[in-house]
Amino acid sequence: MATFSFKLVTPTGVVFDGPVEQVNAVGPLGEFGVLADHTNFITSLAPGLMTIRTGDGQSLAYLVMGGLVEIKDGAMTALASSAEPPEKAAPADPAELQAAEERLAAMSAYDPAYDEAQQAVAMLRARRVVSESRTGASH
Repeated sequence: MATFSFKLVTPTGVVFDGPVEQVNAVGPLGEFGVLADHTNFITSLAPGLMTIRTGDGQSLAYLVMGGLVEIKDGAMTALASSAEPPEKAAPADPAELQAAEERLAAMSAYDPAYDEAQQAVAMLRARRVVSESRTGASH
């Protein structure tokens, strides 16, 4: 399979830099995948699991908590606010998620804190998905 250059960067440094066959990530409209020769594209990253199939066939995964992705001229760069291997991610707390969802449901979209509350819910949901995938539970 054809490869392309991919770099995953966080504020603390470069997490991954090398040739990959495929990258899957979560954007504001849902999951998307990138293969070699993808059209030029820019999007934001939503909290979720980013999976990478390296040029040598190895599979890697990172829990990403937002950021930006650019695919340009056959190379992909992801600037993530954070990226950690799922096994190192803090497990989801169901009570904390429920409280955050209730807080968001009670807010107006015009509330200045709405975007922050929405981001907190998305982050907790992403952690729940990762926690459930580690234990084999369904979501």
